[in-house]
Amino acid sequence: MGKVFITGGTGYVGSRLIDEVIKEGRQAVVLTRSADKAEQLRQRGVDAVVGDLLSDGPWQQAIQTCESIIHLASPPTWGKKVTKKVANTFGQGHYKMTVRLLDHVNPRMTKKIVYIAGTSYYGDTGADTLRDSDYKNEPKGWGPYIEASVNVLDRYMEKGLPIVTAFPAQIYGPDSWMPQLFIGPIYHKKPVYSLKGYEPYFSPIHVEDTARACLFLTEHGAASERYILCDNEPMTTTAFMKLIEKELQVEGKVRSIPRWLCQLLLGPVLTEYATAHTYFTNKRLKDIGFEYRYPTAKDGIPSVVRQWVSRQS
Repeated sequence: MGKVFITGGTGYVGSRLIDEVIKEGRQAVVLTRSADKAEQLRQRGVDAVVGDLLSDGPWQQAIQTCESIIHLASPPTWGKKVTKKVANTFGQGHYKMTVRLLDHVNPRMTKKIVYIAGTSYYGDTGADTLRDSDYKNEPKGWGPYIEASVNVLDRYMEKGLPIVTAFPAQIYGPDSWMPQLFIGPIYHKKPVYSLKGYEPYFSPIHVEDTARACLFLTEHGAASERYILCDNEPMTTTAFMKLIEKELQVEGKVRSIPRWLCQLLLGPVLTEYATAHTYFTNKRLKDIGFEYRYPTAKDGIPSVVRQWVSRQS
């Protein structure tokens, strides 16, 4: 197993990916904008390069020495109200990062590129039939803003780059949206907000399994193939919330808000994302041998909640 070049290696998924790299004894080079985080990685035995895909720097030489690449990085947006202007800026940056990365790949050295996108690219799946990565629909939520990046991959594959595209669904864990929207409010006996008249299905996946799948695809993913990253059981937000309540032993409160208010608070992009069904199957990933640490949210939520609660003391 050769060296893997990782972008976004200090983020939500990336930090877990580094844990898995270390567990498996893999060699990695991580691109990070932070000198402090680079030093922390080096202290763990992981090579790190300080820089940004949008600027020239030592990463352009480092990527040439790696047999595989995992591209997780994207422009930051979490915690912002996502207006169309914010989303357009995100989309432009996302596309530039994509082409800058792929323009600097060494085709003679690189055996696999795992490109991380997102299931919003597929839009609303409905909730009657499980969908895979061949599903065609109009992108929703973030989808229109990553569409150009995903579509440009074809151009590089035509040039012979071995790109595997992964589409994570709703990644849950003890950080990011899950504690902010669910665990924290339930724990503190505050309301969980939901959209009035909407309860779409979504396809969860534990953040550790997301990271493990990314690394797994560097060895087992087929070039030019697309894989949905989700667990075995799509569910509604009510079912998801009930699992958290069971672990906290607290009955949560739900406050429904109208769509117009959600758009005012979160912006139209996140509102559209929150109202779309993401009803996916992971068959293609399991068919190539991936085994889940947390096959369903029932398996994963208890450890996530315990980890979050332990941080509160």
